[in-house]
Amino acid sequence: MGRHERSLPESSDGVLVEVTDRVIGARALLTPGSNPRVFNELIVGLIGRAMQYSPVDLCACAFMSNHFHLLLHVRDQQALSRFMYHFGGNSSKKIGKLRKWQGTLWGRRYDAIPVSREPEAQWKKLRYILSHGVKEGLVESPLEWPGVHAADPLLRGEKLEGVWFNKSKEWAARNRGQDVGPYDFATKYRISLKPLPAFRHLGSEAYQDRVTQLIVEIQDEYRAKRDGDPVAGIERILSLDPYEPPTRQPKRSPRPRFHVASRQARDELRREQAEFAAQYRIASEALRVHRNLEAIGWFPAGSYPPALPFVGDPPPPRPPSPPTRRIVVDQSGRVDRGEIPVVELAPAIWVDLDQSRVQPSARGQPP
Repeated sequence: MGRHERSLPESSDGVLVEVTDRVIGARALLTPGSNPRVFNELIVGLIGRAMQYSPVDLCACAFMSNHFHLLLHVRDQQALSRFMYHFGGNSSKKIGKLRKWQGTLWGRRYDAIPVSREPEAQWKKLRYILSHGVKEGLVESPLEWPGVHAADPLLRGEKLEGVWFNKSKEWAARNRGQDVGPYDFATKYRISLKPLPAFRHLGSEAYQDRVTQLIVEIQDEYRAKRDGDPVAGIERILSLDPYEPPTRQPKRSPRPRFHVASRQARDELRREQAEFAAQYRIASEALRVHRNLEAIGWFPAGSYPPALPFVGDPPPPRPPSPPTRRIVVDQSGRVDRGEIPVVELAPAIWVDLDQSRVQPSARGQPP
């Protein structure tokens, strides 16, 4: 099966997209293990640091034993790619080190599926992500899942909190002969889960009420489907061997091109993607074949133009290293370690972000 095109046309109000990826060999390397709090803080810290590199809004997430789902509100394809480039690479290294796993963690490149602006389509996708852990018969409620899951913070209106470990600073300190504690070069990230774009007109309490009702519906539906059969339970989930291949192959059904609630929305998204691809091909051929430098302005906003010459928007500046705790050693040799600093991630404001970029109307149009 051929790969789907990766194109999210730039939009002033952003694009809702579901991102998913699976561990290599479908092994349970994402199981929280014997210390779920430490593992979950690592996952959320990786997400928080990636959000500093590329601002996105996190609407929902679910990290299962061998795969994950993220529901992100992004500006365009470049913003999504930069976010996943940082998250994918660092998660492979840091989770692999924690699990003593050599080589890549992920078995494939991530899938990114746009969700239409329809409230029904967005709510259906949120329901699907929140049902993880319950629909497989692992736990009674999504609130019981021991890994990173959006159900509890969405229900309570709380933030996800994680820890990012600056290994470069830690390595330099060890080379200086400094006694390094486990959290000396750590930064806490607090991430607010944003409402779905189609439901942002609701107040926070009204949105929490709807999420609460949704979680109750999920619990009731799958309790009835189990018909009295017990769930696996948290103890069995945490005891999974992360290195043992699965006893059965995961499903490999082809992914949809879009998540929609109506044929009209699907046709509209297909038309937008076809126009995006057609404009890109015209500009690319004019630049590569005919050496027409005017074609630099013809590429659609949010695309990746050819690398020679590279005519895309420059990458955003690298964010500074996050702050770490202040460590003071007095004359007697006593070490005073300060509090771990906390970074509160502000929501991504699409209008402000778009003002720093070349607007689509200013790029010019092919003849």
